[in-house]
Amino acid sequence: MRKLIWMMALGAVIGTAACKKDYYVDSGLQRGVYDGDTYEWLATNPFYFDTLVTVIKLAGLENVIRDSSVTFFAPTDLAIKRAMNDVHSWRYAAFKDSLRLEEVPAEVWRKYLSRYIFRDKYKLKDISRLAPDLPDLYPGMNMESWQGYIMNIGVIFSDYNGTKDVGPRKVVISDIRSLERPSYFVSYAATSDMQTRNAIVHVLNSEHYFGFDGYNFINTIKEYIQ
Repeated sequence: MRKLIWMMALGAVIGTAACKKDYYVDSGLQRGVYDGDTYEWLATNPFYFDTLVTVIKLAGLENVIRDSSVTFFAPTDLAIKRAMNDVHSWRYAAFKDSLRLEEVPAEVWRKYLSRYIFRDKYKLKDISRLAPDLPDLYPGMNMESWQGYIMNIGVIFSDYNGTKDVGPRKVVISDIRSLERPSYFVSYAATSDMQTRNAIVHVLNSEHYFGFDGYNFINTIKEYIQ
């Protein structure tokens, strides 16, 4: 419950973590600047990211998050907890013990966490528009994530007071599954354009599910652990 309250008050959190703050006139999204690397920024917000920090270590991606020039769509602890709860349910149904984070193979954590990381820095203004109902007109940007898996990132426009496309704009990331016949499993950023020394961070909202698809996440674990 407290995590949900945080997502409602996310602007205050980013303001606390940042060295300075201001607001975009065109979108209303807060912009923060942190004088440190991305891993350090996550570690300064343990209530929201302590599990994520652990997963980054387990995946062997700490140096990437610390040193590489990247765009990182940061899932919160709530997203990882949601996925692990489903893992525990599977294990329970199979009369097996639940798994601790460190018992999930590092290869699994790396495979899925890499899908949130993109080379180079992309702020909201650098990302193409996405309209899932008009993909030919506004397709967003299909991009290789850290290990080469194709994801789509985009900006979804909204209306305001009856005027089309002038409302807040939201950064989104989607697992499209296939370039030939894409299916948009869209996850929204709760806040965007957090700037650390080495990266742009877009924090995903509380509804996000780590790995985007629990079925695939669990099946990947099953490839290593029966």
